[in-house]
Amino acid sequence: MIRFPLLAIVVVVFCVKAQQEPAPAVGTAVLQPLPFSHRAHTELGLKCAECHKGAAQGRAAAIPPESLCMNCHVTVKAQSPSIVTLTGFVKRREPVPWVRLYRLPDFVSFSHKRHFGKAQIACSTCHGEVEQQDSLAKKKSIGMQSCIACHDQRKANNNCDACHAVHPA
Repeated sequence: MIRFPLLAIVVVVFCVKAQQEPAPAVGTAVLQPLPFSHRAHTELGLKCAECHKGAAQGRAAAIPPESLCMNCHVTVKAQSPSIVTLTGFVKRREPVPWVRLYRLPDFVSFSHKRHFGKAQIACSTCHGEVEQQDSLAKKKSIGMQSCIACHDQRKANNNCDACHAVHPA
């Protein structure tokens, strides 16, 4: 009988510790291996889902493959130092080691397809006004409290198993 309360306390403490948002903190800009301006690309008319194809179709939006960048940059600004560096990554078949700003813990089940594709929630709701940034910085928290508040506002499921269980995309 004594084991159950102790086990319950251990589970609660683990869950509270594990829900902490990974670094970097909100407001933090990180040094990336290549300069990239979301503002410059959206001013050309590109939409988030054109490069982050997984947002509409799958669980993760993901960082676009370098080959997608090269569709334009094989000619556009091809001689600029950053595009020459990008071309080097492509030729070596190495991914650019981008520093991720948004990452959920492994125990959280999240689907961009359900939020962006099905619920029509704008990227800026969770990621801020990325399209206005020349240097990407984390503008909003994607911690549990932010998600719960958003679900409350939209009257969406806030049961634990809504985010802490694997469900179809």
